[in-house]
Amino acid sequence: MQGLSLDARRLAGHGALVVVAGLVAGFFIGFVALGGFILDPLPSARFEFPGSERGWRAMHVGSILNGVMALTVAALIDRVVGTEKVRRLIVRVLTLAIWANTLFYLAANFAANRGLSPWDNAAGPGSLWGLVAFLPAAIAAGLTIWVMLLFARAAFSAR
Repeated sequence: MQGLSLDARRLAGHGALVVVAGLVAGFFIGFVALGGFILDPLPSARFEFPGSERGWRAMHVGSILNGVMALTVAALIDRVVGTEKVRRLIVRVLTLAIWANTLFYLAANFAANRGLSPWDNAAGPGSLWGLVAFLPAAIAAGLTIWVMLLFARAAFSAR
């Protein structure tokens, strides 16, 4: 990856790993739908796979999109953001955010309230899974909006 700063390469690496997490979740959609590990012609094992089809689908699509966001920013950040300090801030926040969102999708799959809050809500009762899903993702959501606005401002400003 010649030409990319160390920060951009790190963000790209984390983005790629989050895409892998999303791709693995795609297998889990099938395991829930089929009732186990069934990949013909390989040996099969029927069992109750944890989570829901909806939850694994959310992790599949959401993690892939988060990874693509990170890869896109990594590809552009050195050309768009003029100062190393702002680049480093954006990279660190986005790295935190994509992993917090991946954790959200995973933990929300086991939370009766879909991880939309740590307490009871219209979707279901609160739980530790709900707290684990909600708290990091809620913090990361606000920070992500902030750094993406910084990125946008840098993109629209003349260097």
